[in-house]
Amino acid sequence: MSNIVKVEDIEKVKGLFGDLENNFLLSCLQGIMGEVYSLDLDNPKSAVAVIGDFRMFAGEPNENLLKYDYKKGEMDIIIPQNDKWAELVRNTFDVDLEGVPELKEIKRYSTFEDMSQFDVDKLNEIKSSAKEGFEILDIDEEIYNRCLENEWSKDLVGIYKDYEDYSKKGIGVVLLDRSNNEIVSGASSYCTFEGGIEIEIDTNEQHRRNRYALICGASIILKCLERGIYPSWDAHNKGSIELAKKLGYREKDEYTAFELYRK
Repeated sequence: MSNIVKVEDIEKVKGLFGDLENNFLLSCLQGIMGEVYSLDLDNPKSAVAVIGDFRMFAGEPNENLLKYDYKKGEMDIIIPQNDKWAELVRNTFDVDLEGVPELKEIKRYSTFEDMSQFDVDKLNEIKSSAKEGFEILDIDEEIYNRCLENEWSKDLVGIYKDYEDYSKKGIGVVLLDRSNNEIVSGASSYCTFEGGIEIEIDTNEQHRRNRYALICGASIILKCLERGIYPSWDAHNKGSIELAKKLGYREKDEYTAFELYRK
């Protein structure tokens, strides 16, 4: 699998991704964040766009391209272009010798991209519902570094190169408990594409079910609307899409994805 190479000229592989649409992919194809790999730079038949935990495969299904570990991480989220890629994923990864599932098939949910769907008054009402003693803060350099220190909050800023990169491309907020200076929840750009961001929301497990994610979600949407950029929301599960609906999003499509757990 040593012949897998990074694609520098994205135009050579753009056509392969024609019917695969999401803003994680867009960020890669626009050259803003992420990377694209293929097996042949002269006449590519298959390609994968890699950004954070996401792997988006397109073109002719290829097992070598699929099996390669691009990040050396614990878990990949695989988005297949079509049923042929999905079937290859199912046939390639299964159960290890200890009986622990290596692969989990899931459903993700896309939303309509329409700035007019948001009720600004409602979002402001949600934002202002934070309990006394809690404060919404922008993610500055100090908060950025604090997010990286905790496992639950790493994904809020983690795939940007550094704070300088985040400050240029990203946008985010956290909810701070002033009584102990603890960050309890946050909403930030998981990645950036032209004219928008993909939202990531995380809450400390000890503080869930307190409406903190809802408050942070409303806050980041309002910041995006003020800047004239679109706050994209691609939901990882039912809970995420239900939260999105409370903030004004409308569900568009359900699609198949896979969680691949690597040792």
